Amino acid sequence: MLTYIVVDTVYLLELFRVPKRFNESDAAEIKHRFQVANDQGIKLYIPVPVLFELANHIAHVENGYERKGLASKFSETVKEGINPEITFLNIIPCEAYSVASELSNNLEVFVQQFAEEFVQQGLGFTDSAVVLEAKSLKKAHNKVHIWTTDEPMKAYEPDAEPNLFIGTRKG
Repeated sequence: MLTYIVVDTVYLLELFRVPKRFNESDAAEIKHRFQVANDQGIKLYIPVPVLFELANHIAHVENGYERKGLASKFSETVKEGINPEITFLNIIPCEAYSVASELSNNLEVFVQQFAEEFVQQGLGFTDSAVVLEAKSLKKAHNKVHIWTTDEPMKAYEPDAEPNLFIGTRKG
């Protein structure tokens, strides 16, 4: 059985080491997890809404030199993720399992589900898209985890992750 991981914004903020959005110990652990996933051939999926959130955080980095460097790293990561033959990282909707087209076709249903279910659990709109992406991947009978430090979102993970990591800082 294949393992797929849907990556939330907070893991990428740590991986990219976005100023004021990461801490050293979490960033080191998350970088290690990405390396292990790559070594084990585990596919990682980043939904497009997560990219928008990450890019917004990068755009608000105060130091222009750091902001430019992070934007360049972001650009290269996205370019690699669009081409799954190059990397283990997949930018959704570049794979067949994507819920993005389903969302665009059924945006009204998604917004209603967000308003009635997800927001009640403290999940934002992007977080809800991450959860739906994980559920979509699960339909293909795979093992699916969500990498996040957001405990309410982690509760929606299709398969319990052994040795999970939800970060060390709270609040």
